Amino acid sequence: MNHWKYIIIILGCITCLNLQGQDIHFSQFYNMPVHLNPSLTGHIEGTYRANLIYRNQWYSIQPGGVYSTPGASFDMNFKFNPESRNSMGAGITFLNDQTGDNDFTNQFIMASVAYHMSLDKKEKTYISVGVQGGYINKRLNTNNLIFGEQFDAFGNPTLNTTESFTNTNVSGGDLRAGVTLSMYPSNKTNYKIGLGYNHFIRLNEQFASSVDSKLPGRLMFFAQGELGMKNPKLRLLPEILFMNQAKVNEFNITTNVGYKVTPDFGLIFGAGYRISDAAIANLGFEFKGAKLMASYDVNVSKLTPASRAQGGFEISLGYVGRIKKGVKPELPCIRFN
Repeated sequence: MNHWKYIIIILGCITCLNLQGQDIHFSQFYNMPVHLNPSLTGHIEGTYRANLIYRNQWYSIQPGGVYSTPGASFDMNFKFNPESRNSMGAGITFLNDQTGDNDFTNQFIMASVAYHMSLDKKEKTYISVGVQGGYINKRLNTNNLIFGEQFDAFGNPTLNTTESFTNTNVSGGDLRAGVTLSMYPSNKTNYKIGLGYNHFIRLNEQFASSVDSKLPGRLMFFAQGELGMKNPKLRLLPEILFMNQAKVNEFNITTNVGYKVTPDFGLIFGAGYRISDAAIANLGFEFKGAKLMASYDVNVSKLTPASRAQGGFEISLGYVGRIKKGVKPELPCIRFN
């Protein structure tokens, strides 16, 4: 075990006690739409969608990574009235965020519903509203935690600690809501903008009796689009995500390009930037209804020089399927996004 691991553990513990951390987040936030905003539940070109994602960060500091986050979601689009231009969505999401050797585990499972209403007869504009509710569980393994007071004069963690914890397992309900406006001016161009708010129910994350730690609400805004280009094989795919939680802001900008090699097969490549944190490289492909994409974060934050090379690897797999007797007409979506 090297000293970097001790530093990460200490920072993680401070985060838990003072609640300066943020929720689970992904560089490929656009590839987990149900997690991004509940109003995107069922907003698909088809009748059902499945998404898998895995993020591993700073794995060169510790084998297996300091942070690892697998996630999965499934959602569907359906109608109660086949003649209506409006539709509904229902879905479920699961995420499991682990720090170090499972020193801190953050799990949640959420169910969501959404309603998609067409604002015109030509179905060029949709307004979607959604809610998401579920269960959060957070566990703290104190056996492996190292505190600053335990380091001796030689930098070895051999001393005892006076830190104490009254609780190492907290759980409770969670409630989220969101709204999205979707516009489809042409077959080659479309846009989405959305707002969301997480944690209407503020879970008490108290691990120490002297600290009152209620999970802060998170406000988020996203915008994404598909812009047709002169070359019919090319599409420009810009993405923006802004989040605010506990007086901490996060701003993500991503621009990908979709290139159709054949009618059924396409490439995706591009880059992103998380302001004052990381530069992101993206690469992937689509085949019919499936999309596989990988990204790598290069740390550009104001950390010590030894940590600048540490980054995060992320991979996602998505699939959109159709049932022959599914929703007609299908809700439009961004094909390469």
